[in-house]
Amino acid sequence: MSGPITYKDLLGNREFNGLFAAHTVSILGDVLTKIALSVLVYDRTGSALAAALTYALGFVPQVLTAALLSSVVDRFPARRVMLIGDAARMVCVLLMTLPGTSVAVLLCLVTASGALTPAFRAARQTMLPEIVGMEGYALARSMFSGTIQIGQTLGFGLGGLLLLLVTPRAALYLDAATFAFAIVVVVLTVRPRPAPSAGRQESTGIIRATVQGNRMILTTPLLRRLLLLQWLPTALIVMPEGLAAPYAEQLGGGPTAVGLLLAAPAVGTALGEAAVARFLRAEKRARSVPPLLLLAAAPLVCFAVEPALPWALALLLLSGAGTAYALPLDQLFIESVPPHLRGRAMTLAGTGSITTQGTGLAIGGLVAEWISAPWVFAAGGLTALAAAAATGRTRPWGADPHTVMQKAPADQTVKDQPPQHSDK
Repeated sequence: MSGPITYKDLLGNREFNGLFAAHTVSILGDVLTKIALSVLVYDRTGSALAAALTYALGFVPQVLTAALLSSVVDRFPARRVMLIGDAARMVCVLLMTLPGTSVAVLLCLVTASGALTPAFRAARQTMLPEIVGMEGYALARSMFSGTIQIGQTLGFGLGGLLLLLVTPRAALYLDAATFAFAIVVVVLTVRPRPAPSAGRQESTGIIRATVQGNRMILTTPLLRRLLLLQWLPTALIVMPEGLAAPYAEQLGGGPTAVGLLLAAPAVGTALGEAAVARFLRAEKRARSVPPLLLLAAAPLVCFAVEPALPWALALLLLSGAGTAYALPLDQLFIESVPPHLRGRAMTLAGTGSITTQGTGLAIGGLVAEWISAPWVFAAGGLTALAAAAATGRTRPWGADPHTVMQKAPADQTVKDQPPQHSDK
């Protein structure tokens, strides 16, 4: 295929269409489940803590999965991992709908479903370069990311409205249907491929292989810097999302203002990534990292003047657009990692991002106990600039992906070389 990849090229790819359709429906279903379970648990217990715990347990197990089990993605074909992951999560959701299911069992099922998410997500990400090629990866990744941003924003609003019409149990049935739809679509559209580690000899167990792979990734200087540059600034830039409600109250706004404050950075991210992926070639994307980082953090510093709602929305939109700096870093990261390590690498990157962002939101909430929300945003923006300067001083975005692993520590060899597995 000559010339840069376009949306038309991607949407003309049957496998990409199937993967994208399954992803879009799954996002809406996941959001619906989070809302339905929170409502269901709160109705049964009357406890805000139990409702919050239900929401949090969808994320916490992902850290353990990434730390101990992510080599599964490299040992087995990505398509098979996706199908088994969707089927297992569908079963978890269906079990939640059984009459008489206790809150304790519900929480266990939420935990189990959350533990499966990193492997599913990493399997999908490792398939993207195989389906669209590295030249189409950035645009494809921006479409998936934009769907997450917009889907979650719309999903939480529409999900709340839906629960006015149906019971939480009916909403869970709808989520199970989205998993079934995703399974059918992937089976019909995505062709089988061998496992990333096909043909290699197995010498370690899954847990040891995961630990070894993660250690190799984190001890390779350029890979570590790429991860830190994606994790640390973003963890500080997302602080406004956790403090949208108190800031809206400070501005004299209600639920509508909260929704707008949450939607603005999500829309900005979707637009920013689409622009970077569509209009910048690979070499220009790499050079766009510093200005985009500045765009992501600098608008938050302006919150020190406590802007009115329209200005606040504009600043958050700009900041969200700046977070597109992660797109070229993500492409360089996946290009730099050998195929037999990509499953572990993408699981580590995704889970690290969720963990650091959750930590950033918690820190922002804690600091807001002493200072006002806009000053927390400003402090977060300044700290993000400092973190970007510290982690980006060696300009990792300019690295040659073909030489990154050559600089890995000589004694850090990954010995998890599994036998060939194929969907064929």
